Amino acid sequence: MRRGDFLREMAGSLFQTVKSVYEPFLSEDLEKVEVAADRALGITWFPLVKDNDGVSELEMKFIGGKPVIVTRNGTNMQAMDGVCPVCSNIIIVTTLYSTGKCLNCQKEYNFKTHTGDLQLESYPIKIKDDTCLIGFQKHRKQGEKHA
Repeated sequence: MRRGDFLREMAGSLFQTVKSVYEPFLSEDLEKVEVAADRALGITWFPLVKDNDGVSELEMKFIGGKPVIVTRNGTNMQAMDGVCPVCSNIIIVTTLYSTGKCLNCQKEYNFKTHTGDLQLESYPIKIKDDTCLIGFQKHRKQGEKHA
């Protein structure tokens, strides 16, 4: 083996060794930063569904006492507020037509075409340990200060 090849091999091997030593520490630090960001933003995570469970394309779930509309298009999953933003009534979901409608103010939203006059709030979703989690943000009261 030539000297240049030997030094390149040593440098690569040293880099792999350092990487394998520090990788667990970096992943722990990233997890701590994620938890701190969730606390700062006031996000609380609730289990939505196990990743391997069969979820229909459109369904209404009650999570943490809140109605949530869960839609799935292939591998893409989305969670939206199940309460009408105008009149605060629960949205009625029709799986046959993939629509949600407020019976009080007659506003409607189509989940397949993403069209309609009903503007629903979307919730963040993340996957951790084969479980899909949904994040609810705690709303601050007027006059409440940041930590």
